[in-house]
Amino acid sequence: MKLYNHSFNIPKSLLPWISELESLGIKSEKLNELNDVYEVKNLVENIKQTLFQDFKTSYQRES
Repeated sequence: MKLYNHSFNIPKSLLPWISELESLGIKSEKLNELNDVYEVKNLVENIKQTLFQDFKTSYQRES
């Protein structure tokens, strides 16, 4: 996992979540609205669930 290492004033508790967002293909230079660990964690989890549901739907066999 790539660690986010820009010179922004990002709390260390956000770094793993921002890195995970980048690994999902989401990168933003502006992080003003993602200033809470809870918000970022929920964003990551929601994106992962959406991707999983899309994958599951795409490969589900019809009965």
